[in-house]
Amino acid sequence: MLIGDKIRRLRKNKNITQIQLAEALSVSSQSVSKWENHISAPDIAVLPVIARYFGITMDELFGYRLDALNYKERFIRFMVNNGMLRFGEFMLKSGRLSPYLIHSGYNLTGSQISKLGEFYAECIREHSIEANCLIGIDNREIPLVIATSMTLFNRYGIDSAHCVDYDIENTAFSSHEITLITDAFTSGASLCSALEQIKNRMNKYPSDVVVCVDRMESSDHSSLSAKHEIENRYGVKIHPIVNVDDIIKAIESGVITAEEHFEKLKDYMKRYKGK
Repeated sequence: MLIGDKIRRLRKNKNITQIQLAEALSVSSQSVSKWENHISAPDIAVLPVIARYFGITMDELFGYRLDALNYKERFIRFMVNNGMLRFGEFMLKSGRLSPYLIHSGYNLTGSQISKLGEFYAECIREHSIEANCLIGIDNREIPLVIATSMTLFNRYGIDSAHCVDYDIENTAFSSHEITLITDAFTSGASLCSALEQIKNRMNKYPSDVVVCVDRMESSDHSSLSAKHEIENRYGVKIHPIVNVDDIIKAIESGVITAEEHFEKLKDYMKRYKGK
């Protein structure tokens, strides 16, 4: 497939116009039109900018699998490649023996944190969240908040305030719409604690919560998933970058290789999946 066809497909999957793409790349809309109609090709200096804008590598731009053009699939592959999504047998804090573990916020390198911030920012854009103020409660969330905030500005022109545990009581943030940035959750106990902490310090709950993975599991006292239970209780909207159904589909479609854990994962979800 020609580069112009790939750019057109990437643009349409992102649901933007040629004018919007041209503005993001600092080129004319006529240039984008010429690329997509095979009249000319992007200058070599523009190609890395195109790849970075769509969140892909240069290799993916030139050898791109169109059926994998999905930021959720890219995120799952990123987690596996960087040891953030692991398969095996893991005892969770809830006491459940899980065939997979999300380990997203610990001991990350600069490049990993930067990329993770890109996925959080893409999720915020995907769901049209008014991210006026990004908040992190746990120490490991501080770099995620900063990386997400920087990506929102550098990639999308969204200039969000951000605060973390030590300055969360700052009254300058009280008029903002609050978005909590956090990692995966199972029972939701730690997330509930974070929401209560924000309410106590800022006199309101966040309007939105962005998490890397929703495990979609029910609690011990309800058939509802922790996500739906927390949304009902606190009036917040939880936006996972991916959920466990996305992970299962990624295994089925060959996006990641974990076939030996597939049946155990499905059995686990049959037992614990909430409504």
